[in-house]
Amino acid sequence: MATRGSAAGLRRTAHIDRSAFRTNVSRLLEDDDSFVLDARADAYGHGASTLIPIALEAGVGTIRVSPGATKLPGIRPEALTTASSTRRLIADAAYGVDGLSRPVMSLSAEVVAVKPAHAGAGVSYGYSYRTPAETTLALVALGYADGIPRLASNRARVWIRGGLYPLVGRIAMDQFVVDLGTEASVSGPDVVVGDVVILFGDAAAGHPAASDWAVWTQRGALELTANLGSRIVRVDHD
Repeated sequence: MATRGSAAGLRRTAHIDRSAFRTNVSRLLEDDDSFVLDARADAYGHGASTLIPIALEAGVGTIRVSPGATKLPGIRPEALTTASSTRRLIADAAYGVDGLSRPVMSLSAEVVAVKPAHAGAGVSYGYSYRTPAETTLALVALGYADGIPRLASNRARVWIRGGLYPLVGRIAMDQFVVDLGTEASVSGPDVVVGDVVILFGDAAAGHPAASDWAVWTQRGALELTANLGSRIVRVDHD
């Protein structure tokens, strides 16, 4: 397992599944071995230096990269291009954001505070959300400074401890709030400080998908992953 970046003391993690990427690319090659892999924008935030060698080993002949990224350590330069091509350019299916292939990235953070809230309590700045009933709120250490679009405010859902919960109130620079629901306030919250919060990942495991976040934020899924900030540590694993 390889780790890239620094989370500044908090777990802000993008898990990169090399095995999923290898499987996606291999299946694409079975259908068309002449396609060009789109690995611009550091493989759309997934890490070009990690994934390009896997693609080349699998049999991809040409990989499109951003200008200035044609000299990667250990990668033969003739396999990389910055030019457009008439051949099919593939990205979504390779990175698993097309809804059909295995997702390559899973984005997670951690709960840093949990507190009860009365009915009608205003949440985050501007009070764009007020709790409809007595509830429990969780504060999550990830915000727009990390590339989480503010348009997800009062729209997105996240996964915590096997359940999906709404992201409520306006997303702040370093954090956002999740409404854990009225049942949590009655029975005692299962969610505790330090719990992992998955923003998007494997839909088969019940997580929101990157494509869900694309709808909530009105942008492409790969635009979302490409713009994740440097405080989010990339952890590569098979």
